[in-house]
Amino acid sequence: MSERGRSRRNLDTAAAERLAGIVCARENLDSVGLHRLGPVGANATFLAPAAHVVLRITSAEHTRRALREIRVAQWLLSEGIPVVRPLRSSPVAVDGRVATLWEEIPDPTIASTGDLGEMLGRLHALEAPTQMELPALEPLAGVEDYLDSAEGLDADDMAFLRRQLEELRAAYARLDFALPAGPIHGDAHRKNIVRSGEGRVVMLDLERVSIGPREWDTIVAATYAHLGWYTPEEYTAFITAYGSDVRNWAGFPTLLEIRKLRMTAWLCSRTGREPRLRAEATQRIATLRDSSRSQEWTPGV
Repeated sequence: MSERGRSRRNLDTAAAERLAGIVCARENLDSVGLHRLGPVGANATFLAPAAHVVLRITSAEHTRRALREIRVAQWLLSEGIPVVRPLRSSPVAVDGRVATLWEEIPDPTIASTGDLGEMLGRLHALEAPTQMELPALEPLAGVEDYLDSAEGLDADDMAFLRRQLEELRAAYARLDFALPAGPIHGDAHRKNIVRSGEGRVVMLDLERVSIGPREWDTIVAATYAHLGWYTPEEYTAFITAYGSDVRNWAGFPTLLEIRKLRMTAWLCSRTGREPRLRAEATQRIATLRDSSRSQEWTPGV
């Protein structure tokens, strides 16, 4: 991707902070103590603690997706699923970007794997909403863009990842899923399920909620167990709460490789602005090339 294309998509920290301040002023939010949550890239998230509001800023070209995320939250709340609550029914437009406003979850901690399994079980029990149309899952959407954004990595490695992408697209199309399709979270890792200081378990990050095979949600925990990021006890808690184990399904190896490719490609996309990640990206690619190598991936990078 060119520098020009990247600059249109990504924010820098100073620009993101300026936009967050403008949104607070327009919405009459107390901005005392306003600070960033996580890194700044295509999106930026801020907490306005005095107002108990979280602001998520993204590109204006994603206005429809931002609006859909709000409507998804409203739908899930109406179905009794505890998700983060939107504080405005539409995004706020600001300088070529849009911001959505959400309730602050007080004193959040990452939920347990059992909480994750229980929450996914509740979500997967729902029928598709009648008041809105959810998009169909595209499991490899965005991977090509991730690879286009990579910098400083071996050309042969990048060619290998592109071949993997095409091979796994074809393999996914051949899968025979055991669970029925329906509403899924789309990015069901444990950090997207939090427990508030009051003990309330809440689901976050609803932008990838879609209609797809339920295995797409459960493969995340299975991948983390495969990589050693979840202990055997943590994974057992997940499958006990959820009610089934995706590893017993014949398509598990294919979905595992798709998930690992996505994780690797996303990491590669960050290597331009975070050169420190190039060693980790290279390590991950090496294990994708040769599955007999130690699956020593660093979590949380």
